[in-house]
Amino acid sequence: MTLKVQLEKIVGPQNVFDDQATLVKYSKDQSFVSPAKPDFVIFPQSTEEIQEITRLANQTKTPLIPFSSGLNFYGATIPSNSGIIINLSKMDKILSIDEENWFVVVEPGVTYEQLQDELNKNKLRAMIPLGVSPKRTVLSSTLERDPALAAASFEYGNDLMLDTEIILPEGDLFRTGLWASGGRPGSHMGPVRALLYRFFTAAQGTFGIMTKMALQVEYLPELREIFFIPFSSLTDSLEAIKQIQRKEIGLECFLLNRFNLASLFCKDWNIPQEFPTRNVPSEHFKELIDVLPPWVLIICLTGSPRFPEEKISYEKDALMNISSKLNINVFSTIPPLENADEYFSGLLIRPWDILKKFCFKGSVHSLSFKSPLKRVPEFESIIHKASEEHNYSIRHIGGYLLPIERGRAVHLEFDFHCDISNPEEVKQVRDLYFSCSEELIKMGAFFDRPYGDWAEMMYKRTGTYTKKLKELKDEIDPHHIMNPGKLCF
Repeated sequence: MTLKVQLEKIVGPQNVFDDQATLVKYSKDQSFVSPAKPDFVIFPQSTEEIQEITRLANQTKTPLIPFSSGLNFYGATIPSNSGIIINLSKMDKILSIDEENWFVVVEPGVTYEQLQDELNKNKLRAMIPLGVSPKRTVLSSTLERDPALAAASFEYGNDLMLDTEIILPEGDLFRTGLWASGGRPGSHMGPVRALLYRFFTAAQGTFGIMTKMALQVEYLPELREIFFIPFSSLTDSLEAIKQIQRKEIGLECFLLNRFNLASLFCKDWNIPQEFPTRNVPSEHFKELIDVLPPWVLIICLTGSPRFPEEKISYEKDALMNISSKLNINVFSTIPPLENADEYFSGLLIRPWDILKKFCFKGSVHSLSFKSPLKRVPEFESIIHKASEEHNYSIRHIGGYLLPIERGRAVHLEFDFHCDISNPEEVKQVRDLYFSCSEELIKMGAFFDRPYGDWAEMMYKRTGTYTKKLKELKDEIDPHHIMNPGKLCF
């Protein structure tokens, strides 16, 4: 019996594809990772089907690559050794919403747009990363550590994942948190009091396939006030960020540079339906980038379920005291824009408009890493210096800073743009991208999601850790069927 026939027996003939058009579609994304076709693309619809597929893959030594939304920018689902793409998009149920304890349980195909629409009916909201697509799946985004724009905890940052259900590489069902003892979900701390779910985060499906996740959500505030603080440089903003974060002012608190702000407000651009996309020339974008401040700190003061006016009032007083002390100006809009507060009020709940930045050149390549707050200027200077050496305009770099852990650390993203139809431009940005990555890692920037070439750059510097990971891989996945070739495997 052929492998195709065996797969069809598990998921049905209508859910198994091996035609060339489908295989080519799944062979690439907008990253610099070289294209590679899978052997099959299949669509399971239950945990039990995934278990059967995994057992079959062990028997036939066939690689399995988990896949959900298809909105991949870093090559994580491009097969390294052909194999089977397991598309989880048909497993798209919101299994429960706990309105009292503020958490949900979702399958891997549930999208942010779908979840947010449903939560809003219950006066709740998901914690969504800035710049994800509305069609990005919640489970894969959380699993891959996309940093949520509004963290539920100032102390622990974007630690939103609770209980999980995983199919291990040999087909066994494994649960973490309260689920581990057969109880109802609601906490990442199960009977063994260990955060076992972290073993699977940012692992790109190399240790198992997650089929359910309990996820913390937040109250949807009825009252909000948004303020903007412009800065002439990124360095000038750091003391304000430190003081604001220490006083826990605002649920959302982040910085955007003028390139990203101009992208948000450009009237000629829309959110692309696919990536990469076509570039859209815009005079309005050019006008905006000439008049907007170099960097703007956006702060949203959020009312609580009880005494919302009082909460906003004392946070506002604290913000104004800091601004007076530091001699900085706080605005209710972004000079010279009008009604920026109204625009951001919607954006913070559905933060995907920033994807309009793809319209600048069609393709965006983000350097995304963590840094201590005090080292931000050092890392920014590395990027600027490399950009000048590669003749890439600093004006065309998108910038985003998100404080985490009360401002002790920050998540940083710097974007390079290129037209994929222009080979010289692609080479220029590719060389710049890898040159910056290597230098940043050498100087201590932490790339906590080691995709593609970042994996080699990171793991060659962590010998003992890498050795232990490989030992765990050999133990848990003896036939190395789970997304082989990723991370240090």
